[in-house]
Amino acid sequence: MDNSYALTEIQSKYQNCNLLIPAATSVQINPFYKCTVMEVVADTSENSGDIFKVGNIKTGEDRNGKAIYADVFSPAKPLLMKLATAAGVQFHPEYTTVFRENANTYVGKAYGALRLPDGTFKTHAETKRICLDDEESKYRLEFMDKSIMGIHDWRAAKAAADMFKGEWREDPEKRDKWNKPEKYYVIADCDREKYIERSILVNMTLLRKTASEKAQTGAILRVIRALLGIKGTYQLNELKKPFAVPTVTFSPDYSDATVRQAMLQQGMNSMGNMFGAAAAPPAISSMGIFEDAVHEAFDPEENLSNPAFTSEQSTEDDDIQEQYQQAPPQETSERREPPAQQTETPREESSGYFCDECGAEINERVYGYSLNKFGRPLCMKCQKGAGK
Repeated sequence: MDNSYALTEIQSKYQNCNLLIPAATSVQINPFYKCTVMEVVADTSENSGDIFKVGNIKTGEDRNGKAIYADVFSPAKPLLMKLATAAGVQFHPEYTTVFRENANTYVGKAYGALRLPDGTFKTHAETKRICLDDEESKYRLEFMDKSIMGIHDWRAAKAAADMFKGEWREDPEKRDKWNKPEKYYVIADCDREKYIERSILVNMTLLRKTASEKAQTGAILRVIRALLGIKGTYQLNELKKPFAVPTVTFSPDYSDATVRQAMLQQGMNSMGNMFGAAAAPPAISSMGIFEDAVHEAFDPEENLSNPAFTSEQSTEDDDIQEQYQQAPPQETSERREPPAQQTETPREESSGYFCDECGAEINERVYGYSLNKFGRPLCMKCQKGAGK
């Protein structure tokens, strides 16, 4: 069955849909192991949520000696979780949790593992502590710097200009996407304290609601970054390249004769380890049987009444029980003489054999057995008495 165009057919049929199919390439690197490369693409659009801006770095200078800056971004939670899924990162549910250390502190813990090509696991544990008092101090310093140095983010600056007094300024060293000097907004001294306090109030209100979730999420993302070796910041041109996550799994190629033989041998060894190795059966020589067959032809039918082959078993044996079932003895305690011979023709149902002891009628099989065993015809009841 040819499945080489199966994925292409699915993609062409659902080209107007958001397919949740990971882009993967699998290659059998040897008869026992397969390498699979999962491709994860980051959405670098402004409002995608896969990345967030963390600042800018100096990348060089232009012809006039002015510094050239480039924005740097960091992978956000959605992108990191996609990378963890592609790599097969597993988290221990018991040790991945969050607890409240005190009234203003939350501690998140995460314990993750990544399977390596040799079958072992690489583990990593991280913690994330969020102290509301410390976060409030950080917010105060951040918004104090923004009020003095200016708000450079265009959306935040425009919103602050509508609420607080201040002035717009231009930064000649930085250019926007239209190659114009970047504008930023500086809060006036009269509204600076109000801007700082309101900014702290808004952010702390949100943080108090989500502190526990942020602590646990922070610990999980730290584990993912450590296990996959993800950098803290990337430039935009780096994030536009797909992330390739290779994994090596045990996947035997059963079309290979060597693999089939190895798997069969392993299965046989497993059975031997479980139940022990089977002993070789002893060799049976049939030479004596063939020699007897050549020198002497023995017919058991001709020796049925031969006393040399008479069994010495008691009358309680199975053969006797079988005879007893076929011809049950007549219940009589009287001893009588054999009946006088009648001139008329005997009936067909009469066997013509009688017990020499009690005179009871017996069948032919009991008669033959009694002659071989006791030398005279006896019924089943009398045979029991004679055997004692």
